[in-house]
Amino acid sequence: MKSIQERSDIFKKQMKESDVFDIDLWWDPYFEDGFVTYKDWDKQMADCKARGINGGIITCRDAAFIDYKTGNDLLADLLAKEADKNFYGCMVLVPEVGYADDKGEAYVRDLMAKGFVAARLFPKTYIHSMQEYAIGPILDTLEKLGVPLMLWHTEASWDDMDRICDNHPNLNVIVEGHDRKLLYHARDYVGLMRKHKNFFVENHNLVLFDEYNTLKKMCGVDQLLYGSYFPYNEPNFALYPVAESDLTDEEKANILAGTARKIFPL
Repeated sequence: MKSIQERSDIFKKQMKESDVFDIDLWWDPYFEDGFVTYKDWDKQMADCKARGINGGIITCRDAAFIDYKTGNDLLADLLAKEADKNFYGCMVLVPEVGYADDKGEAYVRDLMAKGFVAARLFPKTYIHSMQEYAIGPILDTLEKLGVPLMLWHTEASWDDMDRICDNHPNLNVIVEGHDRKLLYHARDYVGLMRKHKNFFVENHNLVLFDEYNTLKKMCGVDQLLYGSYFPYNEPNFALYPVAESDLTDEEKANILAGTARKIFPL
């Protein structure tokens, strides 16, 4: 059995040699309760790179919880000054964006031109339905433009995700296990991964012992994506279980970056 130091050295070597693309980074200068907090964008980006994160997708807290448009605009301004163009934005949308007919698509295209490659919906926060009558036009636009949709399982139900994957087979849907361990929902997300090839799971809350080896047997690991939820979470928290698993080097590489680089319009 390897010692803790040996395991740590192996992990550091693996990460140094790996391409790591983090799909779940956040910009939140109001966050003050963590071990690591940031009010300076350049400092946070420098720390991401120092931690071995070669690229990633960033969501603005303002867009998620205050005003979607103001937050999207703020993030667009920050991305514009980022020298490393391997970091991208995740837009937050609300139903009325889709009600604007061609203007809704124009809004999404404009954000894509500014470096946004993903979208989020927060139906509980913004108080709207996840039925087609409310979000169908948005989903149609995202599907048309190849922009994946990211959802918290605390905001949207598993039935919502199943219905979206059925109705929009060319739209990639990614569940992020925010704030509640995904182990409580294994039967749901495993079933969705088996049913839908356009359904993916971000891994920062996949914390069940031996989970990756078990998932490989039950549904495969081709639909897993690395995300840290940094700075709220420590990036290594979601990296180490992948490195420690019995997955092949190719499978690990796909989780850490390979699959993300295929499904997002980078």
